[in-house]
Amino acid sequence: MITPLLNWTVERMAVNRMVNIKRALKPLIPDSLLSARARQRARQHFRQHLRPTDVFLVGHPKSGNTWLAYMLGIVLRERFAPHQITVANIQDFVPAFHARDHQIAEYANHPEPRIFRNEGPVHPELYPKSIYILRDPRAALVSYYHHCVHDAPEYPWKLDDFIDEIMAYGCIRRAEPHLIRWDKQVLLWIERAKRQPVKMVRYEDMHQDRGKVLREVVEFVGIDCPPADLDLAVERSSFENMRENEQTFGAEPYSGTKGERGFFMRRGKVNGWKDELTPLLVQRIEHEFAEAMRATGYV
Repeated sequence: MITPLLNWTVERMAVNRMVNIKRALKPLIPDSLLSARARQRARQHFRQHLRPTDVFLVGHPKSGNTWLAYMLGIVLRERFAPHQITVANIQDFVPAFHARDHQIAEYANHPEPRIFRNEGPVHPELYPKSIYILRDPRAALVSYYHHCVHDAPEYPWKLDDFIDEIMAYGCIRRAEPHLIRWDKQVLLWIERAKRQPVKMVRYEDMHQDRGKVLREVVEFVGIDCPPADLDLAVERSSFENMRENEQTFGAEPYSGTKGERGFFMRRGKVNGWKDELTPLLVQRIEHEFAEAMRATGYV
């Protein structure tokens, strides 16, 4: 009698461990990888917690998402307590839940308008307002490459192999399998802007006059703030000031590290890709992304 009871106990313990593991991993699983029934539940859950004033900041990684989010966080900071924003705690002001739209429920206490970052939107057709950030793909891919090198230095990354995987799958599968290839997502959002409130923002325009871009975005979002707050956001969001902030506090995407393996605020240049991409890689990117690059004026 003891042996069957012991076996049953061991089995129950194993089942309970698996249940606990699944519960722990659930928030980490992108919505797109859930079962059909679970995706439907996640969609309903998202709709229940969505507000008409919500705004979603979308774009390919390393297109200026963090930069714009930091500026918006400075503008919104007085609505939070404590209200000191750094490059390391942007999540507290402008949360990110890439490819996990259902996590919107965790921010019920955030003051309106709530602004969220999502590089892998699952239900973009439901978004009340969206900001889509564009960046020259030649620059975005080079910057994204360095980001992945920082996050996984043990992997023998080569830029040519990195571009190969992006072209084949649209993403780096071991890092962010939910991503859509740059050209495909750009064309999707150009079409979406014809039927939904979408503000298109160019990384290069932020470089040229981030104050003008920020004022337009603040108006689009519907934030009522004094001109002094806009001026402060523009001042603090220079490359030099953000790099200094990162050196002091670390960077949110790099788990609070302070430049041990390189900086998130890496170069702050528009055409830095010209120093790193070979003519052959440039030609390949321009060929693969030709339609979207023409549509957005990058060729």
